[in-house]
Amino acid sequence: MKTAFIIDSTAYLSGKTAQHPDVYRVNLTVNFSDGSLGEDAQDLAAQHIFYERLKTEVSLPTTSQPTPAVYYEVMDDIIAKGYEAVIAIHLSAGISGTYQTSHMALSEYADRIKVFCLNTKAASVVMESLLEQAMDLLDAGLIPEVVFEKLQWVADNSHIYLMVEDLDNLVKGGRLNATGALVGGLLKIRPVLFFDEEGKIVLFEKVRTNKKVYQRWIEIAKERQALFPDGIKISFAHSDALEEIQSVRELFAKELPTIDYHISGLGPVVGAHTGAGSKGCAIIPIAKP
Repeated sequence: MKTAFIIDSTAYLSGKTAQHPDVYRVNLTVNFSDGSLGEDAQDLAAQHIFYERLKTEVSLPTTSQPTPAVYYEVMDDIIAKGYEAVIAIHLSAGISGTYQTSHMALSEYADRIKVFCLNTKAASVVMESLLEQAMDLLDAGLIPEVVFEKLQWVADNSHIYLMVEDLDNLVKGGRLNATGALVGGLLKIRPVLFFDEEGKIVLFEKVRTNKKVYQRWIEIAKERQALFPDGIKISFAHSDALEEIQSVRELFAKELPTIDYHISGLGPVVGAHTGAGSKGCAIIPIAKP
């Protein structure tokens, strides 16, 4: 069955997946205090320019989700090209209204095409992995209904752990309560954040020093690997901190040499809330046909 994919820009797709003809990206935007709008940059060079500008901003930029009209335009194009099904993969509904807007707009086309809309309860690299796994499952001959069920399972069992340099942005943007930020202000405490079962960002653990955070991530990865005999993928995301996250990957590779690793940058829409220097680790189970 000919299937299209809609994915929002916070997946920060890379490589062939970003250019795949069946993939349609809808963009979130950044709104600066001077009234200018910024695109949700997908490549590292453009992301670096954003983080440099962020250092000079007096007020925290806000972010905007795609309007229903954007989805209508994309869906009209998809139907005109003869697709029989569409799977939309979106940023957690716990931190954005993007999923709700998509679900509402796509439901209006349900009488003409099979529509599936996934709340990933996550962001970034988890979304990218879900898209890649969906393509693999379709190539293996599974129908979209079964693919969507497997994607839901992957989303429900994927975990993201996040460490940010400054928690104030998350609090000001309403993505983290003030209690979590207060913990971050304590001497030598590095709070590890987590996307919970509702896809909201909450405090997971309090750890001393970056090095101990990374060792804790490795411990968790080993625990998760034991739970999923079909395998896991570990993906890292960063806000203009490529060199450090590459070092983290090397630490993981020494302890878990058989795992497939991936690194991706975090663009302006996510970075407006996490700030520069943030680093994330996603542990994602692999769904087999």
